[in-house]
Amino acid sequence: MGIFYGIFASLSFSLFYTFLKKSYEDFPPSIAFFFDMLLGLVIWIPFSLFLGFEVSDLPQVAIYAAISALLSEAFSFYVVSKGEVSLTGTIFSSYPIYTILFALILLGETLSLEKSIVVGITLFGSLLAALPQKLTWDDFKQKSFILWAVAGAIAAGFSDTLSKGIIDQTSAAAFLFCLALFQVPLSLAYLKIEKQSLNQFGTIFQNIGKYSYSLLGALFNALGLIGLWLAFEHTQASIASPLTG
Repeated sequence: MGIFYGIFASLSFSLFYTFLKKSYEDFPPSIAFFFDMLLGLVIWIPFSLFLGFEVSDLPQVAIYAAISALLSEAFSFYVVSKGEVSLTGTIFSSYPIYTILFALILLGETLSLEKSIVVGITLFGSLLAALPQKLTWDDFKQKSFILWAVAGAIAAGFSDTLSKGIIDQTSAAAFLFCLALFQVPLSLAYLKIEKQSLNQFGTIFQNIGKYSYSLLGALFNALGLIGLWLAFEHTQASIASPLTG
């Protein structure tokens, strides 16, 4: 089941990045993250309650969900906006490499030779598929977004490894529940940092077309993260992460 959830997540994330790229043509990343937060509340809360979880797990999960909301979610929206999405997305998509390294160090995961070969092929395939059609060395020289993208990939890999550890002790449902809640204050802070007013969202339904790309991106990210954390619950991080990447 872990492989199925991982593939589902990868398909959802591919659509998420497509719509996120389009949304950045009209809005700053804080707008996209605000809709991501809303869809998280609407989808993750009911879904996690449907799956069921021990309420006693919530205090234990909370700190890890907060770290994930900051490093894997909010920071990734910021990182992708720092340069051309096709390039920052390419570099950021290397995060499974860091997840594997941290999983080996922090979680003590091991891979058989056969699994190592499959994981390696998956990583190579994901990076190859993410590369733009035309990419020259000049695109990478003297561009600060490279450092942001690498930082984002490392942050996501580290955060996902920590999340895997706590999900093994509790459940993906409890983690999703807390993640949805912690994205609320982060989203409001992000809007404030980028000087975006909450009043503009009062006419969402009247101007639904205006926000369509942000909403669609948020929808597929919310679905992708369900697949991600369920994949982490059912298999090793060093296997699930390359699939979702």
